[in-house]
Amino acid sequence: MPPYAVVNLHGSYQVNKNVEAFAIVQNLLNQHSYTTGTFFDTRAIPFLNLSDPRMYVPGMPLAAYAGLRATF
Repeated sequence: MPPYAVVNLHGSYQVNKNVEAFAIVQNLLNQHSYTTGTFFDTRAIPFLNLSDPRMYVPGMPLAAYAGLRATF
């Protein structure tokens, strides 16, 4: 598997004593990567006619979340 780097950001702002705004960005540069890789038996699923025994699990794509936290 090729090497890669992922940029994640997290920030928050305390609006007042009881309210906090936050934001999270995962994979800011939308780097296409793999979290793991393995080999499998291509004959295990005969009707697909698979020839490449390598299997990769893709990494998370670009995602952004924002919200408010309130305490009472």
